[in-house]
Order: sequence, then C-alpha cells, then structure tokens
Amino acid sequence: MNIPVFYSRYGGSIQWRDGQQHLADPAVNHGYHHIVAWHILLGSNAYYIIDRCTEAKAASAPKDVFSCDTMDRFDPTERKNWKHWGTFGGTDQVREIVESIVAELDRHTKALATHRAAMKGAGR
Repeated sequence: MNIPVFYSRYGGSIQWRDGQQHLADPAVNHGYHHIVAWHILLGSNAYYIIDRCTEAKAASAPKDVFSCDTMDRFDPTERKNWKHWGTFGGTDQVREIVESIVAELDRHTKALATHRAAMKGAGR
C-alpha cells in the first residue's frame, strides 16, 4: 500500500521543510488547514507555515484561524489576535482557492490516517 501523496494545484516546493516534514501531515500542521492553505496561496516558505501552525497549537487557537495579527508588531509584549476564516474579507476567488486547498488537506488527512492504520494493523 502506497503512502498517500498530497497534491495541491497551488504551491509546490513550499510544502516541504528539509525534505522531511510535509505540510499536509497532521503531525506538522496540527489540523490548522486554513493556516496552511492561506500561506500556500501567499507563497510562504514551509518553515514559516509550520511555525504558524505550531504557534496556533500552543495558543489553543480554534482550528478555523488562518492568520495572526499583533496589536503592535514592534512591541516585544505584543498580543496575538487570531483571524477566523469566517471573517475573511477578501474576494470570492481567493475564498474559493483557500477552501479548495482546505478540502484537499481534509481528504489527504483522512487518507493518511487510513493508510497509517492499515500499516499498523499489518505490523509494519
């Protein structure tokens, strides 16, 4: 049984970090698919996206956040302000693209979980 591969129509090499951690892996994105999708669309590097997902997990941010603003970017005591996807004020085209990537990530996560369960059951 082959490992499921995540193919997005948007982004490419930015989805990898050191060839080891793939942004579609739930162990890496912690279920923050909107953060991954948004930053793939923006062209962010994998390390940046992984750091945002880790930061969201550490802050117990809701899974539908896609970005984080700060009250004062130059103040070391900055407060985080997470943006929820439901409040996205961009164009319908951008919304469709992000939601398409999120749907692809959701499908991949399910396929990967099924694959890992089968491999565990097979004793591999």
